[in-house]
Amino acid sequence: MINETAVKCFLMLYKTLSFTETAKRLFMTQQSVSKYIAKFEEDLGFKLFIRTHHYVAPTKAGEFYYQLFSKFEEEFQRVTEKTKRYYANLYSAIRIGYLEWLEISSGISGALRRLKSEIDGLRFIGERHPQNKLIELFLARHLDLIITYAEFAPKGTGIRKAKVLETPLVLLVSPDHPKVKEGATVEDFRREPFIKAAASHESNSESRARARRQCRELGFTPSEIIIAPNIESAYMAVEFGQGVMVSTMLSRMSLHSELVCYPIGKNEELQCFWHEDQENPAVEKFARYLEEAYVEQSKQQGENA
Repeated sequence: MINETAVKCFLMLYKTLSFTETAKRLFMTQQSVSKYIAKFEEDLGFKLFIRTHHYVAPTKAGEFYYQLFSKFEEEFQRVTEKTKRYYANLYSAIRIGYLEWLEISSGISGALRRLKSEIDGLRFIGERHPQNKLIELFLARHLDLIITYAEFAPKGTGIRKAKVLETPLVLLVSPDHPKVKEGATVEDFRREPFIKAAASHESNSESRARARRQCRELGFTPSEIIIAPNIESAYMAVEFGQGVMVSTMLSRMSLHSELVCYPIGKNEELQCFWHEDQENPAVEKFARYLEEAYVEQSKQQGENA
C-alpha cells in the first residue's frame, strides 16, 4: 500500500534533490526521509533516485512516478477543497418539513434554539407542505427531516424515526350536522360516513384498508368510507357535511375552524423521520431536542393545570 508520508518525501526530494533540505521542509529527520524513500523504492520495485557523495538525481522511474504523483497531489488538493466546501454547506443548514396543518411551531423553535447554541451559524429551513408533497420531498432527499403522524410514515428502507409527542384524537363534525346538539358525544356519530385522507404512494384500496383499520380501533361502524385525495380535501368534505373525520388537537383546523370537536379518548403519535445515511449530525440532534422540548412543554402544562 502506498504510504502518504513516503509520497510527500518523494515529491519534496524530487524538487530539492537534497535529503537535508527535504527533511527540513517536512520537519523530519534526514534519517527518517532516507528510510521512507528506501521503503518506497522497495514497494514500487524501482530505484527512484541515483545517490552519490556529490549529488542526488532522479532516475527515469523517478521521473515517471513524479509525473504521476504530482498530478495526484494536485487532484487530491482539489478534491479536498471541494469536500470541505460540501461539508461546510451540509453542516451549516438543516431542512425540516412538516404538515402544513400542524400547530407545532413552539416545539420546533425550542429545539432549534438549543441546536443553534451548539452550532455557530446554523441556518434553519422550515417548510410546510401537504402530506403527499411532504413525503415526496423527503424521499427525494430535498428535506433532511420531516414531522408527521405515525400513520403517514414514509415507506422505504433505511429510514429512522423518533417519537415527538402524543396528541389527543378528536372527531370533527360540521356545525350544521343535524346531530350536533348539546350533550352530543362521539357515540352519536359512529355510523356516519367516515372521511379519510389518502397517503402518499398509497393505492385507493390501501387507503380504504387504513380507514377500516382505524374505524375498528375506534369502534366506528360507518355507513360509508370516503377517501379524500389529501388532508385539505378531507377537511373541506367535513365542512360541507359529507361525513365526519378523525383529527388531532395539533391540527389548526381542529383549533381554529368552526368544526365541532368531540374528544375520542385516544391519542395519536406525532413522529419525525430522517434517512439513516444522513451525514449531517445536526439532523438526529434536532430530532432528540424536539422530543425533549415537547416533554418539557407537557410538564409545564401539567403543572399549570
